[in-house]
Formats: sequence, C-alpha cells, structure tokens
Amino acid sequence: MYSARMSLPMKNWLDESRDPQQLVAWKEGEVQDLATLRHDVLALIRQIVAAPHQRWALCFADNYHFSVAMLAVLYCGRIPVLPGHSRQLQLEEQRYEFDALLTDLPLTLSCPIFAFHSPQAKDTDISGDSLPEWRDDLYVILFTSGSTGLPQKVIKPIRCLEAESQWLAHCFGDTLNSARFVASVAPHHMYGLTFGLMLPMSLGRPFYAANLEYHEQLVELAQDHALALVSSPAFLQRMDSHLAAVACAQIFSAGGVLLAEDAANVARHCGVWPIEIYGTTESGIIANRKQQKPDSPWTLFEKVTLIEHPEDQFSVLSEWVPQPEGVFLGDTLHLLPDGKRFGLAGRKDRIVKIAEQRISLDEIEARLLAIKQITDVSVLTLQIKGRLYIAAAVVLSEPEPQDEPMTQHSRIACLRAALRDWLPAVAIPRIWRFVPAIPLNAQGKRTYAELQDLFV
Repeated sequence: MYSARMSLPMKNWLDESRDPQQLVAWKEGEVQDLATLRHDVLALIRQIVAAPHQRWALCFADNYHFSVAMLAVLYCGRIPVLPGHSRQLQLEEQRYEFDALLTDLPLTLSCPIFAFHSPQAKDTDISGDSLPEWRDDLYVILFTSGSTGLPQKVIKPIRCLEAESQWLAHCFGDTLNSARFVASVAPHHMYGLTFGLMLPMSLGRPFYAANLEYHEQLVELAQDHALALVSSPAFLQRMDSHLAAVACAQIFSAGGVLLAEDAANVARHCGVWPIEIYGTTESGIIANRKQQKPDSPWTLFEKVTLIEHPEDQFSVLSEWVPQPEGVFLGDTLHLLPDGKRFGLAGRKDRIVKIAEQRISLDEIEARLLAIKQITDVSVLTLQIKGRLYIAAAVVLSEPEPQDEPMTQHSRIACLRAALRDWLPAVAIPRIWRFVPAIPLNAQGKRTYAELQDLFV
C-alpha cells in the first residue's frame, strides 16, 4: 500500500506546515512555489467573497491559474463550473449554468467577468488573512456530451475526486514520487482534472503550467526532469520517432483508444509502455491496460465493481461514483469469463471520440440546420485507413435569385467557417456531400448503409 501521507486531500494542499518553497508549477521563465500558491489563492478569495455570485465558470489557458481559481472558489464555499471549452458563443448558450466568469482569456460575456491575474491581486498584501474553513460538502460541475447532443451537467463531489486521487496514488505512486507532471490535456475536463492536477497536487509533485502542444516540447522538458506524461491518443500518435528519445517515468493515455502500433512506438521512444485509462466523466476511472499485444483487454481497477444488466447494459460502482446505485455506461462491453476484464465494442448512442474529445453527431446536425441555406442534413462517421472522420450529407435550399453562384469548394469553406464559433475543430466535418434528399427507408427512417454509399 502506498503511504497515505503521500496522498494529500485538497484541504491540506495549502497547509502552513508544508515547505513554503516546495515547487508547485513551472513553465518557461516562471516558477510557482507553495508560498506563491497560497498568496494567490488568498488574494483571489478577497475578490470572490466580496461578490454575491455562487457559480463561477473557470476558463483558463494557464493550468496554474486554473488551480488558483479552483481552490479560491472552493475555499469560499462557492461552486466551480468547468464548461470544458472557451468558445465565446457556446459560453453564452450556457450562461444559465453560471453567474460569473473567472478567466485569463480575452472573453466578453453577458455576465460579470473577473480577469486573472490582475496586477492589483499580485501586489495584494494578504499577511493578515487566513484561509476559510474547508467545507465537507464541496463539489465541482463539469459538462460532457449527452445523447441529446446538448452539454450534460455532471456534479462531482470533491470527496469523490479525492478518493479517486488516493487510489491512483496507491496504484502508481511509486513510479511518480520523483517525477514532474506534464500534460497535453487541459484540467477543465475530467481526465485532465484528475490526472493533470489532482494527482500531482495530492502527491506533492509539480505540474507544467502550459499544455503540451508538440512532441518537441516533451523532448526539451525531458532533458532536465523525469516526467510523468498525461496525454491522449491524438498526441501520442503524432510522436516523431526521428526526434531524440525521451525517458518518461510514466505515461497515461485516455480520451480514446490508442492503436497498438502507436503504443509500441511510444514504448520504444519513451522507455515505458503507456497506461491507457478507460472511464467517463460520470464514473471517473474504471479500467486500465498496457497494450503490449493488439486489442489487449481492459482490466477493472480493484475498487470498481462492474454490474451487468439485461440488453447488454453495464453500470459501475466505486468510491468515486457519488450515486449509490452506480452509473450506466454508454459503451458496449464484451465481458470476459473472469468478470474483471473486458473489450470495448463501440458507443450505444451518437457520441463519438475523436482526438480525445467526445463529439455529438446530433449537435453537429443541429448547428448545420441552423444555417438558413440548409434544409436537411445527416452527419455520420467514416473509417478511412484506421482513422475516424466526420462526414456530412447536406440538402441545400433553393438559391435566391440575388444569390451569387458558388463553387463546391467555396460553399464548404463557408459552412466550415459558420461552425467554428460553435464547435471544436475536430467536430467540424472533413468530408461533405451535397444531395437532393437524405435517403430514407419505407418506415421513413434514415438508412445508414445508403448514407455511407454517398461517400464511396
């Protein structure tokens, strides 16, 4: 059992008994120690307690800023809301979910906005301030795509996040006790929050304040430090074997399925097999695997119970699932006879994962139908050479007499541009077909096979 003292609950992250010079976060030209984190949290608490708002949306480019904001909001007994993105138009759509915005980005919304980090806050004298008492009923709100295509709210108690971090420290702490954490995923999603922020802070290990964008960054950082990489299949599959090898203490991958050949390439280049994590925003971590053989089965974490229901439905129970009855999974599982291992066989709904992001095909259709030139649309996925692409079959309205004729290339460019304010880049269809009508069967339902034929 890994030492419990190495897994600090959040209320102890800022304890005065801890070494104030302990490194918390760093990036180019900047380092933040525990004394700086404590100061910044206390300075931000002053702003929050003076405001009446209860639900604070957090939109940050800098992961250290995010950690300050989340701690300050929680210490004030308020609610951190993690929209999961920083797209202005979509934030306006979610305005009913939060009362104020904390951000280090140039966003303008129809709500009070608190810019972080203001010079006044940096210079605030907080020598006489003390941290408010930590409450036991704190929680954070995250969002994940649901089967309706609209963002689905998930309420996650802090006690569940802490239980998950404690278990991860038990499972992997011995390989992480001298590592620095770097991540290609942001902490405003469940996986990034758990592995990129909660785990290093609970272990007392520093994290990189910026997100990794390129393999070259990893090579440069690994020259000076032993690294624990919190990543995704999209980042790992882009690793360039021609770059200098790096030695990582541990690599985690989640958000999608990592191909076996990509896992092997990472192992050759980084000296360690990536640990793939399977879970959901609602359930937290469920299972893991090292894919040393293609299509290796997933193994349940010991504290997770998988329950089989009729019609191939499964639910999970664990200490970090707040619902006592557990939560149902949207994936189809092939459970092995030992009851502890399983294979994945796709989604039950119209949510797909591309580049570690959950994409709602229903939402893409709704956004396209909101464009006045479109009367009908069907969005689907295509598997081409092992990669998943989003495709759209579009029915256009009759052009107005004053409309200028457009080439197909320019029309696609216009449609893609119209979607950029609403959807992440990976959710914008890559393949387009303009058709007179969407194929229907005798029951008036769309025929998937005929839709696929449009793209052959």
